[in-house]
Amino acid sequence: MALKNLGEDKVFIALLTIFLIGAIGTSFEQLTGGFTLQSNEDIPIVTVFPNEVKAGEKVNVNVKVRGACVVPKVEFYFGGVTYNGERTSSGGRKAEVTQKGRFKFCKDDYELDSTNAFSLSYQTRPDWDGDYFVRVYYWTNKNTKDYLHSYFTVKPR
Repeated sequence: MALKNLGEDKVFIALLTIFLIGAIGTSFEQLTGGFTLQSNEDIPIVTVFPNEVKAGEKVNVNVKVRGACVVPKVEFYFGGVTYNGERTSSGGRKAEVTQKGRFKFCKDDYELDSTNAFSLSYQTRPDWDGDYFVRVYYWTNKNTKDYLHSYFTVKPR
């Protein structure tokens, strides 16, 4: 008798599991809020080199546009951690540099190089110390503006 009930329980649990998976699968878009992932080919690539500089040295920023449009202004921010690991207030924007030529760069614009990118250099300030990042704004369609960060470290003098 007990074995017969155990077999019926397994069937009931299996049917209930199949029903729940089906219910979640058919309403997945409503559960996630209609989130869709963009193709990686649309998002720009921002790189900073070298990854570590001394205060007062130049840092280079390369922005590969790919399938998006990019604002040519690159902003520099302090990350809130000094080189020795002390946490401090990050403050606001520390500096900015702009690539001359246009108010935006999109895929295959004539000012971009052969890799669909542009590069900028900025001499860090002598008082910079710690973790910094550059921020680049971009959009893949007219309604969505987003930004990317690329990080680097500044050693104090």
